[in-house]
Amino acid sequence: MNEPSLHAAVADFVANPGYHPCLLLVHPDIRRLMDASDELASAYGWPRLRVGRELSAALLAVPPADRPRVARQWMEEQISQMAPGPVLCTEIDLLFEPTLQLDPLRLLLDISRATPLVVAWPGSHEDGVLAYAVPEHKHYRVWHKPQVHVVVL
Repeated sequence: MNEPSLHAAVADFVANPGYHPCLLLVHPDIRRLMDASDELASAYGWPRLRVGRELSAALLAVPPADRPRVARQWMEEQISQMAPGPVLCTEIDLLFEPTLQLDPLRLLLDISRATPLVVAWPGSHEDGVLAYAVPEHKHYRVWHKPQVHVVVL
C-alpha cells in the first residue's frame, strides 16, 4: 500500500470507527510496519505505545502467576492515559507470549472501545483470516473473520 492509500484508509477509519475503533496495519515485515507507524505518528501527532519495550519493563518485578492480570491492567491504564487517541500501538509481540494467557486481538478490541487504536500487526490478512506471525513461528495464531478494521500494507 502506498502512502496516499494508507492515509485514505486512516481517514476512513477516523470518520467511521465502528463499535470497536481499532485499525490493524498488517504486514509480515516489521520494518514496513515501523515505517508506516512512523509516518502516521509524524503526520497526525498521535501518541505511540511501544508495547513490548514498556510492558516487559513493567512485568520484570511481577511474579509469574500475576503477570496475565497485570499485563491486561497495564495495557488498559497506559492507553487510557493517552486518550482521546487514536493511539499507535507498536511492538505488540509480547502480548502473544503464552505465559501471559492473553487473546491479544480481544484485548485490543476491548481497550479500543474507550480509546481508538491503530495497531502495527506483524502478520497477514487473507480471505477473512487474520494471522499473527508466520506458520513457522512458535506463537503463530489465526482468527477467522475478525470484527476489526484491517489495512494490509
